[in-house]
Amino acid sequence: MLKNSSQPKGFAVFFLTEMWERYGFYIINTVLVFYLLAYLHLDDANTIVIAGSFTALAYLNSIFGGLIADKFIGYNRALIIGGVLLFLGYMALGSVSDLKLIFLALSAITVGTGMLKPNVSSMLSILYAPNDQRKDSGYTLYYVGIYVGATSGGLSGGYLKNWFGWDVCFLSAGIGMLICLFTFIYGASKYKLKDKRHGHIMPIQMVKSILSVVALLAISYNVLQSEYLGVLYFILVALFCFGFILFHIIRHHGVQRSKLIAFLLLIILSILYWAIYFQQFFSINLCTERATDITVPASSVSTVESIGVIIFGPFINTVWRKYSHVSVATKFSLSFLFNSVCFLLLSGGLWYAYTTGHYLSAWFIVIAYLLVSVGELCISPTSLSMVPSLVPKHLTSAMMGISLLSIGLGGKLAGVLASIAVISDTKASLGSIKYTYMISFFDYFIVSILTFTVAIILRKYINRLIPKDNQSATV
Repeated sequence: MLKNSSQPKGFAVFFLTEMWERYGFYIINTVLVFYLLAYLHLDDANTIVIAGSFTALAYLNSIFGGLIADKFIGYNRALIIGGVLLFLGYMALGSVSDLKLIFLALSAITVGTGMLKPNVSSMLSILYAPNDQRKDSGYTLYYVGIYVGATSGGLSGGYLKNWFGWDVCFLSAGIGMLICLFTFIYGASKYKLKDKRHGHIMPIQMVKSILSVVALLAISYNVLQSEYLGVLYFILVALFCFGFILFHIIRHHGVQRSKLIAFLLLIILSILYWAIYFQQFFSINLCTERATDITVPASSVSTVESIGVIIFGPFINTVWRKYSHVSVATKFSLSFLFNSVCFLLLSGGLWYAYTTGHYLSAWFIVIAYLLVSVGELCISPTSLSMVPSLVPKHLTSAMMGISLLSIGLGGKLAGVLASIAVISDTKASLGSIKYTYMISFFDYFIVSILTFTVAIILRKYINRLIPKDNQSATV
């Protein structure tokens, strides 16, 4: 895959850099709720709030990471700073027990992700010339590469914790980040991969970037500790990003204005998608541990979704290449449909388990995760690819950050939705647990199918806003 001659030289650098970054992040993402419940002895309600804020911040900080790269130091330096913060956060998480220090380590991970993730995705676009038809398939292959790391991290996290303890689990994430940093630094040097906008920077630009990173760390630390501050912060950031896009919609005219309006509508739909998607790390993860009788770590079961991305990725890529006329809006709509079927299936499985007195069959979880993976392949690579297609070139990194920000806002909203699936009684019976998840998952189905309906209604309007040569998000 990495030697695919149809992709430009240097593609493997970005493929491997993001693969190793995802390895560490998915270790944290899949075990975090269990870490907070078992190691810190928090209840479901507090765990969901913290996990939701962490997930949101990891993507929310991407908008600021993109802006720091655009305004001050460029992609290369932003990537390295992000990698260092991630390494320090992982290592600290595995060696401290004080709650405040744990919040600080989680803050470093969210800021590091914000500095690295949007910029490696944006930097990938420099490999492709305008009108290069390889870009859409390149981003899909890149996305599959991400999930090679996500699968490895998600699968190993639970087992490392069970076999060796939390410290080794997080140490593994730190080692993965060292490999990530080496891969990028060596590969960027070998293939001359540079952000030419910031070849030489003034000391004041580096000072501004460092101060910005410190400010993000302080904000993230406080948001993780306070639910009220978290909600307020996410609302303010959402309003800022809405205003940022609206400002550029007003500023531009003609076709570019239309494309920016389409971009805004797709971002709003994206937020709703991710709010349901992230239930796999919250509600579904906890349901797997509590309502099934599997013997493997529940956090590792969620890697079925990542495996699904790897398996179905090349197939979906082939479908999009064969049916190149399929629009961005249509792909978004399909993602909501797959989410709907996923939660309808889980709710039905729980109803059967509840009425018969049996455990929920693990096959319902596996099939549900596979459905989620197909839906994700419809929306997530498309979201990355559509940014250079729909926004002015000088705003690419900032708008890539906003695209990732939609995932963060969805993550926080996912935490809010997950509150309906909270098991407040630690001694609740199996029947009560199954009933709670059954009702909650049916509610998620209702949200998903309603969003699918809205997306279908908006599809024709969005298609009219986007020129035909940009309909499939291919530049």
